[in-house]
Amino acid sequence: MDRKEYINELYNQIAEELSISQTMIEKAISSYEAVGKWLGECEPGLDVKIMSQGSFNLGTIIKPLSDKDDYDIDLVCLLANGAELQAKEIKQIVGERLKENKRYKAMLDKEGKRCWTIQYDEFHMDILPSVPKGGTFVEPQMTEIRLTHKKADDFYEDRFSNPYQYREWFQDRMKTVLLEAKSQYAARNRVEISTVPIYRVKTPLQKAIQLLKRHRDIMFENDQSGDAPISIIITTLAAKAYGNESNLYDALYNVVNHMMEYVEIGGDGRYRIENPVMSEENFADKWNEKPHKAECFKRWLAAVKNDILNCPMALVGTEEISKGVKNSFGEGITNRAYNKIAENNKQSRNNGTLYIDGLQGGLTTKASCGNRPVMEHTFYGKD
Repeated sequence: MDRKEYINELYNQIAEELSISQTMIEKAISSYEAVGKWLGECEPGLDVKIMSQGSFNLGTIIKPLSDKDDYDIDLVCLLANGAELQAKEIKQIVGERLKENKRYKAMLDKEGKRCWTIQYDEFHMDILPSVPKGGTFVEPQMTEIRLTHKKADDFYEDRFSNPYQYREWFQDRMKTVLLEAKSQYAARNRVEISTVPIYRVKTPLQKAIQLLKRHRDIMFENDQSGDAPISIIITTLAAKAYGNESNLYDALYNVVNHMMEYVEIGGDGRYRIENPVMSEENFADKWNEKPHKAECFKRWLAAVKNDILNCPMALVGTEEISKGVKNSFGEGITNRAYNKIAENNKQSRNNGTLYIDGLQGGLTTKASCGNRPVMEHTFYGKD
């Protein structure tokens, strides 16, 4: 395979290594369904709905840098008929219900600004209490929610969000390749396409975001300033720039080179990254409060272009390319990805499905009239 094809394969394998396991997905689902059942039996007359949100819901969650760190699972606890409740009441109803369960009470952190957090062994679950913004929650039309924000003076104020519509928008940005990925998953697992959630598959956009987040985590690992680019900005800009590329390297190239085009800068120099489903929300608000955050984003994006696009394409040989991206994604994960590709090539050679490309040289698993099969090693030598 040529250089670009190998880099694409390597990045696909690294993204797979970054993804949480199916076992962990099942644990997370089982845990939030149990929490949802408990919260669903809340105060008499309250209609409680539990929905996942965030990177788990979008299929862009990645493993933490250290085994000492845990995963972050985000849930919305919607009190569907609680639109008349005050901000403090919304937060306290959910918190008090969690404390009524001895197990959850023992695992519960102190009240956060917006969430209640339950600490499990391998992940923590952030539960966001909310009510319908417009009085009624009806999918897919009326899905804005009102949540609470606790300030330092113990005053609770209203904030607004729409995680349901954001997920729908995100899916629509990759609808062509997402449908193909869901079709393949449904065929393998003998289920209906309509029942396949987004977090069960991985499109080039989802993988690209995973790689970008990993690069961010490593670049800012020792930075205590809190200025690392936030995931919602990376995810939103990447999705806006994505052009339904079916190849991961092409998706990364397009996304990284066009992300800044979706950052608006007004005549007064203020930044704006519009929430695509709530135009009144500006994801870049903090950039305007602390302009160095914007400079950190630009510095990170320049590093991404150099580290995962330009430099690998200038290297020769699979081993050198793999060594060249270790600083971007981590030595352990890159080594496992490199070794997995080598093992796959060995199996393909032994099965007679690995070829020498007759036009470009290198190895490929694509059969064509110009390609020659790579013969299986016997190590017997000549007679």
